[in-house]
Amino acid sequence: MTPDTPIIPFLPVLDALDLTSNEVLMEEKALRLPIMTNNWPAQHGYMPLTCVDLAYTDTGLYLRFYSRGRGLKATISEDGGRVHLDSCVEAFLRMPGEDRYYNFEFNCIGACDASHRLSREESEPLTPADYLEIRRAASERRDTVFEQRQGIQSFWVSVKVSWRILGLIRSSQIPDHIEGNFYKCGDETVIPHFASWQPIHSAEPDFHRPESFARLNLASRD
Repeated sequence: MTPDTPIIPFLPVLDALDLTSNEVLMEEKALRLPIMTNNWPAQHGYMPLTCVDLAYTDTGLYLRFYSRGRGLKATISEDGGRVHLDSCVEAFLRMPGEDRYYNFEFNCIGACDASHRLSREESEPLTPADYLEIRRAASERRDTVFEQRQGIQSFWVSVKVSWRILGLIRSSQIPDHIEGNFYKCGDETVIPHFASWQPIHSAEPDFHRPESFARLNLASRD
């Protein structure tokens, strides 16, 4: 651990708030990370303005993404679909000492694609029951799909991932840190783009690079 390792705060009051009403608390108290690393500028020079706010409680990890850029797309409304083709934000997370990681991908209406993975090729998709434990709210209605909106657009997605989804049964199992990376993409949007929090060293866009994950400390619950 280094002194500049980001710290995710413990904010138990989040469990009493609706995901649509936690914006002010997350703005003031959560850890904010920029998703503004353009790893492939020669192929994909455009990058929207994107960040993620993070906090945790005894019951789960809270994430609130915000993005602003050119165009907006949402064609997938069901969980388990190819949301990365739409205007999409992503969190890849790994528990300490584990080889496998979890990828959580959300389009701008809150549809989710998630798996437990060893690599891009080796994965176990989440079950319908698992998806119920990934609470979501978004600035765009879930039942509103659209091909492309032109001009400058913005959206937010607020998420709670339960610790159970991440393999923890009791709050006493919550570790002192997690590892991960965060992404913004839109493979088939008006301007395809691929940005990350931590740098990725690959010739082509590839988010399934756990070697790029960085440590995120969890603040003490005392």
